[in-house]
Amino acid sequence: MAWRLLAPLVAAASACAPTWKAPLVVDSREVARAMHDPADVATDFDPASVPVFDPPQKLRPCCAFGQDLRAEVGPVPVPLYKNENIRGPEDIGPHGYDKGDATRERNGLVYTCRGGFLDIAHVRDTADRTLFLTLQLVRRLPDEATVDWPEEGTKRRVVVKALPPGLLERHGRWKTAVTLASWAVYQISTWHEVVTWYGFESVPGVSERLSSFSPEDVYSNVLGINLAAGLILDGEIRSREEYDVAMQAWIREALRRLGALPRDGARAAMQAVDGLWWDSRKRMPDFTLVTRRYIHTESPIPAWLVQDPAVRRACEGQPPPLPLVIDHRLGDREISELAAVEFEFGTWLPKNFPLPIAEGTTLTQADIPAIAAAIRQEGAQVFGPDFDEPGAGRADEPPGKGEKEKIVRRAVTGRRRPATTPAGP
Repeated sequence: MAWRLLAPLVAAASACAPTWKAPLVVDSREVARAMHDPADVATDFDPASVPVFDPPQKLRPCCAFGQDLRAEVGPVPVPLYKNENIRGPEDIGPHGYDKGDATRERNGLVYTCRGGFLDIAHVRDTADRTLFLTLQLVRRLPDEATVDWPEEGTKRRVVVKALPPGLLERHGRWKTAVTLASWAVYQISTWHEVVTWYGFESVPGVSERLSSFSPEDVYSNVLGINLAAGLILDGEIRSREEYDVAMQAWIREALRRLGALPRDGARAAMQAVDGLWWDSRKRMPDFTLVTRRYIHTESPIPAWLVQDPAVRRACEGQPPPLPLVIDHRLGDREISELAAVEFEFGTWLPKNFPLPIAEGTTLTQADIPAIAAAIRQEGAQVFGPDFDEPGAGRADEPPGKGEKEKIVRRAVTGRRRPATTPAGP
């Protein structure tokens, strides 16, 4: 009889317990992933089943680091111009593959408690490039492959050697392609920072030096790469429309997990580093407008966080900062043993480049550390010896009256983020 007395309690507990439903269709790849068995990925592969995406042609236009930025043409200030580029996570619009200037994307700078500032245009750009390169490589592995990239200062190409026997079977076709592509896109994104530092202009006459290696660039680049890699391995991408919807959902979830602040919180964070990371007294395209540069070429990629007390209070309760990772190994093999990214100079030959170059000179990712060392040396002469570190932040020092009032006017609000991330805009 005792069980009858307990029956209502058991029923109530069962009603509160989560229910599990067996899927109607079993995904063999998910079972293989759970068993750490990549063997099925390397067999019965039909290259015709891989969707065809056009190569991304250009980077999304976005923004210099700072807020309410003013501009000048030569020595003449541009009247009434003010570039407002700060966004909240709800402001960024839907994703469009390689169509940032022809869709409803609203790219800009978002501040996150665990990852610092993010340039959403950079996130989208590297995500699209990682998808494209993965789809190119997955068709061709384990054979050698060369993928040409649109020129940016130099010709660019990704060269993958024929893979050693057994490597594809051990790691799986898609995992291998994603890992190689992620590594290569990271090198290409770093090269973009290099050529803009040395004066390359996408639009002739419009300098991009002020944005080279800015505080949010590297972390944003790696975030986009990681999101695309995860999305690809999570399931098949059958069309551009499917990718756009899925990537938008992944970006929104990433912003939630990183603790994105609303727009007014991001503005307060940017204001807190005025005079430390950027100088609001300067006008675009003044090279010295951005005074701190994130020159980091190795994994993991730590976040630069704003140390202002008000911003830190807005981030209370968030998990620790999240360094991002780019794999430089595939199992027991260095990726640089399997692939290279080549940069071939043409008519664009910057005079102050730190390595000997001429038309036809080809450098690779192996040359980037030496170039980065030269950039650090030059930057230290312009900005000071600690220009490539985030610093403590002005708000950790006793502020003057005007500075204190400026911080108070823009209070940081909205710590909590919703637990769900819809795919829609």
